[in-house]
Amino acid sequence: MKKQLTFLFAILLVFMAACGSENSSSSADSGKGNQEEQTKVSEDDKSSAQKQAEWMEEQEKEGNAEEEYNEETGKGYIEDLGYVETAGIGYSDELGIDGTDAPLKPIEMGPMSLEIEGLAVLDVEPDEDAKELFFEDQEKVKAVVVNMKAENKSEDDITFNPNQAILVTDTGEQIESDMFLMGDAGGDFLGKVKKEDQTWWILKDADADISKITMIISPPYGMEELEDFGDEKRIEFEVVSWEEAQKRDEK
Repeated sequence: MKKQLTFLFAILLVFMAACGSENSSSSADSGKGNQEEQTKVSEDDKSSAQKQAEWMEEQEKEGNAEEEYNEETGKGYIEDLGYVETAGIGYSDELGIDGTDAPLKPIEMGPMSLEIEGLAVLDVEPDEDAKELFFEDQEKVKAVVVNMKAENKSEDDITFNPNQAILVTDTGEQIESDMFLMGDAGGDFLGKVKKEDQTWWILKDADADISKITMIISPPYGMEELEDFGDEKRIEFEVVSWEEAQKRDEK
C-alpha cells in the first residue's frame, strides 16, 4: 500500500489520546443522570413506528461497530471515534503525493520546511462521546484530515501555523481547522524544532461531493522582528474516491 493511504491509520491514535483524559470522561458522565430522565420521558411520547425506526438504526450502528476499520475497503469502526468511510484521497504532484512510492516533496517557506504526508476526506458517524466532545452532537460528519510535519531549520525563533490553514473546496466551502482537533504541527518553533501531527477540518455540508481542495497556508514570521518570510502558499489537491486511489497506487 502506497504512502497516500497508509497515513489514515494514525486517526485511531489521535482519538485515543483525545478521549483518554479524565476530564473528558467526568464531563461526559456529569450529565448522564439528566439525560437518562429526559430519555425516559421522551420514550413514552414516541409512536411505535418511531421506536421501530430508531431500533433499526441502532442495530445498523451496532453492526457497523463490529466491523473494524479495514485498509482494503477504507471503512469500518474506529474505537473512540465511530464508523468511518473514506470518501476521498487527495493527490498533489507539487507535494509528491502522486500515486507512487517516490519521496514526498517538502514545501520551503523561509526557514520552515513543511511536509504533508496525506489528505483524506472522511464520512463519520460518531460515537456518542465523540459526537458530544468534537462534533457538536452531529449524527453525520464530513471531515478533511491532513497529516503534516513542520521543521524550523534555523536557530531563530519562528511562528508558523500550517495547522491553521484555510481550506477552500470546489463545492463552495471555506473552512478553518477544528479548534479541538487542530494537532500540534504549528505554533512557536524555538530554534531547530520539529513538530508532527494530524489536523481536522469539519465541513458544514456533510453530503458534499468534493473533487478539489485548495489549502491556503500563511507564511511563517520571526517572533522578534514580526516580519513574514515570503508570501502565503496555496496548494491544490485533486480528490478521488477510495477505489480510484487504490487503482492509482497499484500502477
